[in-house]
Amino acid sequence: MEAMVKTRESDRASRTLVGITICRGPGRFRMVLTRPYHEAGHIVEIPREDIESIEQVASAALGETPAPTG
Repeated sequence: MEAMVKTRESDRASRTLVGITICRGPGRFRMVLTRPYHEAGHIVEIPREDIESIEQVASAALGETPAPTG
């Protein structure tokens, strides 16, 4: 199962990242990206204050949008 994280960074517009959660720490959310494809495999750390929402999604084939599980 993957997580879809929507972020709003102070210097950028909204961004949606999909990946496998590594850590849900108190200050940062860490994940290995699976989407967007050109960033797959990268580990990102997102400050909690930049996160708009976190939603669990079912894995999907490339080119398909992952569907929420809940």
